[in-house]
Amino acid sequence: MRTDFNRGGGYARGAAWSVLSGGTSIVLPLAVFVVFARVLGPEIIARFALAVSLAELLKACGLPGLYEALLSRRSGQIRCQAAALAAFLLSGLLLLPIYGFALTALLSMAGLEPGGAELLLLLLIGLRIPIDLALLQPQAELARRGAYARLAARGLVGSLGATTIGLLILAAGQPTLGLAAYTLGHSIGSALATVLGTGTLRRPRWNGACLRAMLPEGLAASAVRFCAAANNQLDQLLVGAIAGPLPFALFNLAKRIESAFGSLSTTLATSLFQPDFAARTTVPARTAGLRQALTIVSATCGALAAGFAVSADLVIGIMLGPAWIAAAPVAAVLAVSGYGRAIGSVHAALLSVSGRNGGLFLRFAFMIIIGAVLVAIGAHYGALASAVAVAVQILIGVAMLAVMTRNDASGLALQIHTAHAVAPFLTMIAAAACTRWLVLGFTWNVEQPNIGLSVVVALAASTTAAAVGMIVGVAQMRRSWRHICGVRLAAQPPCRA
Repeated sequence: MRTDFNRGGGYARGAAWSVLSGGTSIVLPLAVFVVFARVLGPEIIARFALAVSLAELLKACGLPGLYEALLSRRSGQIRCQAAALAAFLLSGLLLLPIYGFALTALLSMAGLEPGGAELLLLLLIGLRIPIDLALLQPQAELARRGAYARLAARGLVGSLGATTIGLLILAAGQPTLGLAAYTLGHSIGSALATVLGTGTLRRPRWNGACLRAMLPEGLAASAVRFCAAANNQLDQLLVGAIAGPLPFALFNLAKRIESAFGSLSTTLATSLFQPDFAARTTVPARTAGLRQALTIVSATCGALAAGFAVSADLVIGIMLGPAWIAAAPVAAVLAVSGYGRAIGSVHAALLSVSGRNGGLFLRFAFMIIIGAVLVAIGAHYGALASAVAVAVQILIGVAMLAVMTRNDASGLALQIHTAHAVAPFLTMIAAAACTRWLVLGFTWNVEQPNIGLSVVVALAASTTAAAVGMIVGVAQMRRSWRHICGVRLAAQPPCRA
C-alpha cells in the first residue's frame, strides 16, 4: 500500500481523518458542559472544575511514565505489568488523602465552600486518580498486542456511557449528582471498555527487580507527563485560588475552548505530523514538512479560532445564556492562544521524533515556571488578565520551540511562520470581522443577543474564516507540496537529481 505524504493526497486524507477523529472527542464533552452550565450556573461549575484540575495534576505524580516503560519491555511482560499495576494502585491510593486536603484548602481560598453533600461528591471525583493510573496497565497490554480498535473505542465508550448516565440523573432532577456521575463516569466507562473481555488485567504483585529496571525510563516519562499536566491545569488552580469564584468560572469556560484546540492539535501531531517528520531525513525535506504542517494547522485550528474569536459573545450567549456572556472576551483571547498552542505542537512533534526530547522537556519545564508567575500576577486582576497571561506564556513558548527547530527550516523560520501561520490567521480574523460588521456593525459583548440573528452572524463569520483558510491552504499546497528528496517512505521510488 503506497503512502506518499509529499504529493498531498495521502497527507490530506490523513489530515481529514485526524480532524474528524479529534472533532468527535471535542464536541460531545463541550455539549455536555453547556447543558450542565445552563442548569447549575457558574459557581457550582467552578467547584467541579477545580476538583477535576487538581485530580488531573495529582494523577501525573503517580508515576504514569511506567506505561512507556512497559511498552518498551521485551521480556518479563506479565511480571512487570503486575508490578506496575501494584505501583499504580499504591501511588493512586496514597494521593487520595492529598487530594482531599488540597481540594478543601483550594475551595476555602477561592471562596467556594460547598455544602456537606456536594463536598462528598467533589471528594469522590478524586477516585479518578487510582482508577486512571491502574488503567494504564491493561492499556499497555492492549498496545503491546496491537489492539488499536479497542484502544480507540475506549474513550468513545467511556464518554458515551458517562454522558448517558449524567444526563439521565439530570433529567431525574439531580443536576449536581448528574455532573459528579458524568465526571467520574468517564474513568469508570473507559476502565470497563478496556478490561471487559480482553484478559489484560493482571493481579497486582510487588516485584522490586522489575520496578527497579523500569524506574529510570518511568521517571523520565513521568516528568514529561507532569509537565504536560501542569501546562494544562496549573493556571486553572492558580486562577481558582486567587481570582475568586466568578472569575474562575469564566476562565474555566474559556479554558475549555482552548483545550478543544489543544485536543485537535494533539490528534494532528500524533497521527499525522510525527510519522511524517520521522520519515524526513534532510533539511529541505523537513523545511517542506514544516510548511505542510503549518498549512494544515492554519486551515483547521486557525479557521476555527478566528471564527470563534470574532463571534465569541454571540456563541456563548446562544449556548449558555446571559449569565455567561462576561466570559466572551476571555474565551476570545484563549481561542487565539489555542491556535498558538497548535502551532507549538508542530515544533514539538518534530523535536520528539528527532532525538531532542531532553531539550523539549527543559523548555516545557521553564515555560511552566514562567506561566505560573504570569498567571499568578494576572489572577489578581480578573479572568481577562489571566487569559492574557496565558496567551503571553504560549507566545513565548512557541518562539522558544521555533528557535529550537530553526536549523530544520533552512534559515527561513520567520518567513515560513509569517507565510503559513501568521498572515493566513490575520486574514481569516479580518474576513470574519468584516462579515460580522456588515450585519451587526461595530458592536461587541451583546448582553441580550437575538438568537436567530446571532446564529446567522456566528455561522457566517465562521464560514468566512473557514473559506479563507481553505483558499489560502489550497494555494499554498499547490505551490509548495512537491516531491522532496530525503523522505524515506515505504513504496516511494528513488529520488533523482
